[in-house]
Amino acid sequence: MHRPSVLDPGRIPKLLRHTIEASVEKADAQRRLPDELYDELRDCGAFRLLTPRVVGGQQASLVTVLAVYENLARLDASTAWVVWNANLGFIAALLDEAGVSRIWGCGQEPLLANAGIPGTAVPVDGGYRVSGHWKLVSGIATADWFIALAVVTRAEDSPGEAGAPDMRLFALTRAQFVIQDTWDSSGLRGTGSNDVTVEDAFVPSELAARLDARPRIDEFPYSGFIPALVFPGCSAIVLGVAQAAVDELVRLAPGKRTPFGPLLAEQARTQSTLARSEAAVAAARQLLLSVARDLDAAAEKRTPVTVEKRAEFRAAMSHAARVGREVIEAVYELASSSAIYRGTVLERLFRDGMVAVQHANHSAVFFEVAGRVRLGLDPGLPLF
Repeated sequence: MHRPSVLDPGRIPKLLRHTIEASVEKADAQRRLPDELYDELRDCGAFRLLTPRVVGGQQASLVTVLAVYENLARLDASTAWVVWNANLGFIAALLDEAGVSRIWGCGQEPLLANAGIPGTAVPVDGGYRVSGHWKLVSGIATADWFIALAVVTRAEDSPGEAGAPDMRLFALTRAQFVIQDTWDSSGLRGTGSNDVTVEDAFVPSELAARLDARPRIDEFPYSGFIPALVFPGCSAIVLGVAQAAVDELVRLAPGKRTPFGPLLAEQARTQSTLARSEAAVAAARQLLLSVARDLDAAAEKRTPVTVEKRAEFRAAMSHAARVGREVIEAVYELASSSAIYRGTVLERLFRDGMVAVQHANHSAVFFEVAGRVRLGLDPGLPLF
């Protein structure tokens, strides 16, 4: 249906490095990625990492996708964030053929955007009436489709799991949602993460996907725990920003004279902080990728992902965020006044990193949830 990307996904950050770095200031100023960057990202397959091969996607593993996100974030966190949020192409594995044809059958690769805070969906003849107000919808200005999460009002003849909300994904056309210009942030300014409102929009059944149903394309990675394809992208991005901060310190320290005489690189404090920071990022990365490999293996073997493994997964994400925050703050402090001027690398990394770790997926509450599971208690959160 579409020209498949011939690129190894891992090459995308290196291939687009020049365009990404040249777009940073423009993206900050206009509060969204420039159109020319979008075009190059689309052409090289950055938005179809998780899309099935049958519609021209990469159908990549979770480990592969997380590496792409992290390496993009080392160049620019806003670019990585938009790429992460646009990679909802796995919905093609969940929709029926009629729904896939509606989204992918127009002859041009669709751009998607999504939001995780649920709206509401009321069943009606032939589909659903969807309404809601979704905040922080990154990349929505250029999206052809808004993939909205919504809770379905459950019909009496379809009780579902006791106590579990019926969460589904709904694909809405450009004409069905309104963008509110609300994005004026300190960091990740280029993501264009504006609000979206939808009022009583009809979505046919063919454009609604259950998250708990067996996928129509029952292949790797869709045969695994579907939410895992979405959640950890932000954590990989935080680690990419933290690594970029460490790399910038290595570049800055040998030439920066401190108020106390020695060069920054000659101070024992700098040397110790650098080594500890790099080790912490590497360890957090390996933990996140280790759990991702386990999830990939479960999808490959079609084995259920236990609540214990989901708890490990969430704890690894929150750990990555905590480490990222600590490393970025430590590097920012060492750089002193060199990090405070707008337009400098560390100033931008600090702003972007501090916003990225504020994502709800990084909440410290997930440490508590993981601890509850380890103690044999109910996790206490829906869709966990």
